[in-house]
Amino acid sequence: MRRGALLLGLPALLAAQATAPPDAPVAAPATRRFEVKVLPPDMLFRFAPRVEVPGLPKVALVLSGGGARGLAEIGVIQRLEEVGYPLGSVTGTSAGALVGALYASGFSGHEIEDLFGRLDLGRTALDPLVRNPGETLEEQEDHSDTFLTAEVDRGRLRFAQSLRSGTELQRVLQGLLVRATFFADGDFDRLRLPLRVLATNLETGQGRVFGHGDLAEAVRASMAIPGALKPVVIGGQQYVDGALVENLPVGVAKEAFHPDLVLAVDVSSPLERRPSSNFFSVAARSLDLVVERRQWESRAQADLLIRLDDRKVPFLDYSGLLPTLVQQGRNGFDAVQASFHERLRKAMGGSALLPTQAVAYVCAEPVPDEVRALQARFLPEGRPLREQDVLAFLQQVLVHGLAREAWAGLEAGPGGPRLAVHLQLYPAVTTVEIQAPAAWRSRIERGLSAHLPPGERFNPTAFGRFLSELVYGLVMDDAPLVDVRGSSFDPATGCLRVVAREPRVTAVEVRPSEGRPVDAAPLRRLLAPLEGAPWRTDTLQKRMALAEHRAHLERLRSQLVPVDASLEAAKLEVTPVPLPRHRLDLSVGYESNLGGQVGLVYRGLDLGFQGTETELRGAKNRLQEQGGLALRWPFGFAPGAGLELRAGAWRQRLENPLPWNTPELQTGQPDSRMTAADLELLGYVRFSNLGTGKATLDLSRRHADYLGAGLTRSREEEAASLSAEWDNDDHHTLPREGLLLRARYGLGEARPSFDAGGSFRQAYFRARGLHAFSEHLGADLDLEWGYGHRLPLDRWWALGGPAFVLGSDSLSFLAPNFAAARAGLPVRFDAGLGLTLEVEPRFDFAQVAPEAAGLWRGGTRIQAHGAGILLRTTLVNLYYLELSYGFLRLDGPGFHQPATGHFNLLIGTQPFDLWRRR
Repeated sequence: MRRGALLLGLPALLAAQATAPPDAPVAAPATRRFEVKVLPPDMLFRFAPRVEVPGLPKVALVLSGGGARGLAEIGVIQRLEEVGYPLGSVTGTSAGALVGALYASGFSGHEIEDLFGRLDLGRTALDPLVRNPGETLEEQEDHSDTFLTAEVDRGRLRFAQSLRSGTELQRVLQGLLVRATFFADGDFDRLRLPLRVLATNLETGQGRVFGHGDLAEAVRASMAIPGALKPVVIGGQQYVDGALVENLPVGVAKEAFHPDLVLAVDVSSPLERRPSSNFFSVAARSLDLVVERRQWESRAQADLLIRLDDRKVPFLDYSGLLPTLVQQGRNGFDAVQASFHERLRKAMGGSALLPTQAVAYVCAEPVPDEVRALQARFLPEGRPLREQDVLAFLQQVLVHGLAREAWAGLEAGPGGPRLAVHLQLYPAVTTVEIQAPAAWRSRIERGLSAHLPPGERFNPTAFGRFLSELVYGLVMDDAPLVDVRGSSFDPATGCLRVVAREPRVTAVEVRPSEGRPVDAAPLRRLLAPLEGAPWRTDTLQKRMALAEHRAHLERLRSQLVPVDASLEAAKLEVTPVPLPRHRLDLSVGYESNLGGQVGLVYRGLDLGFQGTETELRGAKNRLQEQGGLALRWPFGFAPGAGLELRAGAWRQRLENPLPWNTPELQTGQPDSRMTAADLELLGYVRFSNLGTGKATLDLSRRHADYLGAGLTRSREEEAASLSAEWDNDDHHTLPREGLLLRARYGLGEARPSFDAGGSFRQAYFRARGLHAFSEHLGADLDLEWGYGHRLPLDRWWALGGPAFVLGSDSLSFLAPNFAAARAGLPVRFDAGLGLTLEVEPRFDFAQVAPEAAGLWRGGTRIQAHGAGILLRTTLVNLYYLELSYGFLRLDGPGFHQPATGHFNLLIGTQPFDLWRRR
């Protein structure tokens, strides 16, 4: 956290000058003045004064792409700050664009390292498990089951463009970089350092250099690895990783900034030398050669090159090797420091000897010891003085905040010429005035006590360091638009003033959509809660995701723009990007008991009426088949509510005999079947702040057929049910924290046919709670209950499998009443590439019975005890993999089955029994 104190010092430069051959002394004029230029802080991206030395060359920092290797670039930035070398601009590609953007946005090198210590960027970029607002957990699992997607967009057929959409990465970048975009008003030249970001236009094949616009969007485009992350659409054009054009953008930096020196940092992956062995390795090697050939040219154009040559760094491991990579960057800079110094010395000039060795001070107060220490370092007694020495000494005095003004002059003295150093010191801080929200005051008071204790002399560098840490801390606490402009020190009164505030979002504007028209009124209603409040990234992103889901949008592009030049109010501009009108999803999987599984879903939007959704699906495994059509009409006046009409049919094979007699089928009849055709009308409304709760009223009519022992029986049924689901899980599929609640109650009437028919009742409840004790260890308690009174067989609960009791076969038996409890201790590990490996020892207990009362007393009930272990993970962010081994013991009327071991494998595009009806 030494941004202010380490601005433009030249200690290494002057230390080496002592051994350089001196030029001839220059004649001493009557009076000659030496001074440096002090630029006051802007209190937006620079919080301490910047001191410029005359004649110092402009240095451009160029940062390459290279995935997690880009963390080494943080170490280079840290060393540049520590030794005080000046930078005039920064240019980056991919990972280098991210690091460069963070630095240009005001983060110091140590703050960037701390940021990556908190944030696992690899997991963020590729995590497929982020919980979406606006839909229930069941709906999100259903939408996340795609193996292959085909879409029709504006008359063109397209398939999945990447493994991940990049939405999660966009959310993180927006939280970190929205402050820079807002306060610079989209102009990258107004940041702490002028910045350029390089991306590749996928449609033209040309590179695009971003110097204006949404900084988060530009960085995301530069980082969009082809195939891994979806291309970013900006201005109607698709953009991907800038490495395809110039991974080390030296040429871009030279054309944009015309620097005197280019310091390039190359962290790209070393070219593999082993022979290619298959089609994929040949294709990958060919792409590497294209990128590498361009990098040869870029390296040759750089004045100084720092290169990390480490083949052991995984491309997306942004967390495990952070300290090692940062240290490698620091070491890389140290290796070229002497050469860099030599180039700066030659470009700077000013090495002529001055005609004096005497130094005197002109100061109204005692000269601080710190100033005399700097003199001993830069202007030691008995050593000839050079102009460079004097300028560096003055620069260090001002950079460290030791004087309010400092300049030097060659003046005539009693014993000949002397160097007179004129100093004006800062007065002491006498009073402190804080203008900030009450929640921030204690943080500000603690920071002031640490950096500027009461009664001590004011130091602008210490004050800038305090403000920098304050802004960084608030940004990380989700207050990214913190504004400390107005913070200052009044030398006349000794009053230190700290101002911290936030601009508020005063208006939300919905701009014309990119594609087919979108009704803006529901979007405005959904986003209205953002008006009048300060920007909170987490709240905004969840609200935006909710709006995307409700309005059937692929994305809701957003940009925060100032209302006026004061930057005290903001307007949120959103541009809807509609989903393609037609989409076809293929789901596949395998389960030990069910065998191969396949599903196909067609989704159509705005077919007939705007806002409507049409869904046609079919699915099949060894025991089940189903197909159906659903039409949904969301209510425009009440986002989150609507009607749904469903028509569908399903068939289930009963592989095992039923444990109890029923009117439909008798016990002892293996390999029976039942089919049903349903027509349903549903009304639904979503609830909770983020719409993850949903209540549904379902009116249905069913025709059911039962086939057993060569006899077919049929029945007509009518039913009404009310169901609700809500959760606050942090992830789907592999949640770590959260509570899931599901409930249903229904009444029905079975018309007389082969039996007397009559009314029936059905109820269901499930509560699952997850708690993380630490990053690796958690607790999982899952309670489930199903109730039926006089239920027709087609409405019995389908039970079995690890999702019910460990050691049982999936969907292996039916029951009208059941109760189950499952308790586990999940242990989680980082599997790399943003994936999680979860191992969970679990103990299960369940009871089934023909009557509800029988669950709690002996007689007809069957008890199941299961114990074992599950291993879960995701493969290439597409497949869910679950391995389990459990011991199952059954007890029932007149029988006892000893515990037997059973292995189960599930691999597929969704993590549950694909068509489980409960």
